[in-house]
Amino acid sequence: MILIHENIEFHNAAALEPLHGLPGLCPVRIPAAVRHTLNHGARRQGVTATGVELRFVTTAPSVRVAMAAHDENVEVHVYRGGFGHSDHRIAAGQTRVISVGESERFRLVPRKVLEDGALSPDLWRVQISGGTVGFLGLETFGHPVRPPETGEKPALRWLAHGSSITHSWALGYPHHAARRLGVDVLNKGLGGSCHCEETLAAYFAENETWDFASLELGINMRGQFTPEAFEERARNFVETLRAARPDAPLILITHFLNMEHHPVPGGANAQQAEYQKAFDEILRRIAGERPDEPTHLIEGRDLLTDFDGLTCDLIHPGVFGHIQMGENLARLMRPLLPGAPR
Repeated sequence: MILIHENIEFHNAAALEPLHGLPGLCPVRIPAAVRHTLNHGARRQGVTATGVELRFVTTAPSVRVAMAAHDENVEVHVYRGGFGHSDHRIAAGQTRVISVGESERFRLVPRKVLEDGALSPDLWRVQISGGTVGFLGLETFGHPVRPPETGEKPALRWLAHGSSITHSWALGYPHHAARRLGVDVLNKGLGGSCHCEETLAAYFAENETWDFASLELGINMRGQFTPEAFEERARNFVETLRAARPDAPLILITHFLNMEHHPVPGGANAQQAEYQKAFDEILRRIAGERPDEPTHLIEGRDLLTDFDGLTCDLIHPGVFGHIQMGENLARLMRPLLPGAPR
């Protein structure tokens, strides 16, 4: 599914919805009909716009984009193709008009140099990081505007689902890896609320458009689900996606390096560490059961290898941890992608 509104492509958005009492149309990553079947945390996280991009091509030498931030500050990163243009912040509860203009220096280098990446240098990308936002409008001063065409953006689409570590922000590990791979990423992480729910799997299978997927599962379920319950949910989730895309690479990722890999004997987190170990074994078993299918396993500890790549909560990676994870994931995923040498 590719969402077009007012000749703008809303990449990574499932719908534009009015939310009660909030200005503008909200680009949500999970539509209400699906969100409202999920756990409460996922209902809240599904409306956040991390990784959503407004993508358009226009002849206008400058444009204005009006957006509102709802309950938390929102970072906005503007690009021309893959070239960083400017960064902006919209304070919670505020509306802002972001005014940007084309770079005169693009005319000072050969066109073929600008076209070296997977994204056309003609493509404006207004990328949102975190929070719930309302889109209020795009002003091009009468110049025509259109959504990108096929050759102006990456050919492959990656569905990335997981916890807050996947949800991260628009510069987190999925986005870093996607840039390295030259693919588009659909960031469908659900911070604190990734519970392998059946209706979400069905939505990904039936309504989202993707060429390969990664599932980072388990960390949000360690404190609420037994290994048996996790296995049932994870297996159903994988089988639902597998049935819908039998030839698409499906990559399971075990827990990233965190404090539960080094529990203190008899400590308060002993059961979570035990469950984490059991959950990872379950993912390994699911991935290995059908060697004739393109279901693969990547060990999370092969992605984040430095313990000090974590923040002080000893669960979430910091900036350097996300960079390391993105680099390693791109390297390990590359041979698994469609058309890549096996």
